[in-house]
Amino acid sequence: MKNIIAVKSNLIFLSLIIAFKLSWAQTPDTMKVLFIGNSFTSNFNLPTVFSQLAQGSNKPVVVAAHMPGGISVGDISQGTSAHMFNPIVYSLIKNNDWDYLVLQDNQGRFVYNYGIFPATSLVIEGHLKIRDSLLFYHPCAKMIWFAGWGPKTGYPPYASTGSGLIDKIYNNYKFLLDTAGQIIAPIGPAWQRIIANYPSVNLWDTDDVHPGLNGTSLTADVIYSTIFKTTPIQSTYVPFGIPSSIDSLFKNIGFQTVIDSLNFTGLQTITPIINRFGNTLTISGYSVCNWYLNDVFLASNTGTLNIYQTGNYTAIVYDINNCEFRTLAYNVSLINSISDNFNNSIEINVFPNPTIGKITIESLIELKNIQVLDILGQELIVIKKPNNTESLNLSFLHKGIYYIKITDSYSKVKIEKVILE
Repeated sequence: MKNIIAVKSNLIFLSLIIAFKLSWAQTPDTMKVLFIGNSFTSNFNLPTVFSQLAQGSNKPVVVAAHMPGGISVGDISQGTSAHMFNPIVYSLIKNNDWDYLVLQDNQGRFVYNYGIFPATSLVIEGHLKIRDSLLFYHPCAKMIWFAGWGPKTGYPPYASTGSGLIDKIYNNYKFLLDTAGQIIAPIGPAWQRIIANYPSVNLWDTDDVHPGLNGTSLTADVIYSTIFKTTPIQSTYVPFGIPSSIDSLFKNIGFQTVIDSLNFTGLQTITPIINRFGNTLTISGYSVCNWYLNDVFLASNTGTLNIYQTGNYTAIVYDINNCEFRTLAYNVSLINSISDNFNNSIEINVFPNPTIGKITIESLIELKNIQVLDILGQELIVIKKPNNTESLNLSFLHKGIYYIKITDSYSKVKIEKVILE
């Protein structure tokens, strides 16, 4: 009889958990993110930029930070100021139910050859200790390793350029990933894409070491994309001082770098896969699945959804331990059905087409925005209130077919197909 009562009690408890998840499914989850770092994180206040980016996407967040200048994770000479020895760090970890902890070490500790770290700094030991503390108090939480950059001029003899130094740093974060698991935020690779394709856009501050406003903004875009697994292009937040075209560029490159790095950063291990069979989307292996279309709640079930409209489908799922996981967006598009309802007597030129990267858009009328879409209709770049002549650099995208969607001030739409060679 006691066993029967126990089974019934467990079923009731499980039902209450599921009911709780269903009742709150229509309300966006509040994501709780703790930043531990130094001046690379505090310069231009990365946690605040991330928070405003999320709020601009209607994604509620709680953010806290510990960012004393010059402090590393495990430098022995820093004593109890080093993050791994600092009681403040562990008090912060314990005192809130964090979903993510972003840990930024002194990037100079990662510039040596693969798997080599300075003897004066307990790099691996420190990351492991902080990780274990987080998971002890919050078993569902995830660590994000901050794989960033170094000085703009490099750090001889290890690298003579900032881009070369990023390669060293990123490779040693991969070594850390093999040792400690969790997730890498591919910040450095996103910086490299800007350095290679947009040399006039400076990411460093005036000291050529710390991030400038541009660098902090791009870093926030990478962390946002890593946590929410969606493009920050949807956010209305644009940091003051950054043109909207550059902001769109950062948002797109931040997200694209996270997607392209998926199999190297550990992110794929916590990303459920949406499969499609005809007009049905499925996710398997989870006890509860909350479906969303363009971030609007649709339904809760065990992982099956019939689709009837275009848009971005995502899901938040829960495993048997009640841990939460988010999918990437699955785009259902009928882009070819979008009508070209521009007045054909008004000329808008998009050239050259085909292109190896750069295109120019010329218009004689006022435009509301210009969007670059992939073949599924996923928005990659948006320029709000563009000039009558705008230049776009698409060279960081993969070769293929893209669509330029142009909306005028009367909300009339024109779509031009562009081939990127």
